[in-house]
Amino acid sequence: MKHLKKKEMKMLVERLNEVRRDILGDVEAVHRQSNEIGTDGTQDIGDLAAATYSKQVMMELGGRERERLREVEDAFKRIEDGTYGICQESDEPIPFTRLEVIPYTRFTVAAQGEMEQRRKAGRA
Repeated sequence: MKHLKKKEMKMLVERLNEVRRDILGDVEAVHRQSNEIGTDGTQDIGDLAAATYSKQVMMELGGRERERLREVEDAFKRIEDGTYGICQESDEPIPFTRLEVIPYTRFTVAAQGEMEQRRKAGRA
């Protein structure tokens, strides 16, 4: 974490808090929408199919949002234990510019690329 200046770290903590608020707000909105689907009791088969599909899409979105929230919470833990901003694959510092864009990232762009290449090679 020494490669990050105090001012940069403060900005990143603010960004993490902002992402957390956005996710929690999104999850809350999706929850409200899913509760509204099908509450009027006058659906035909087409409406029911559309409502079922919408609920599935919202549940999937909820899963992705939960994963992102977990990543944000993990980033706060890394801040506490002093490993935030260090790539978990290469042990190299993650550039501030990357952390600004994805404050919960655990990998440098190079390490992320290598991991994706290995994953693709494993599937081929």
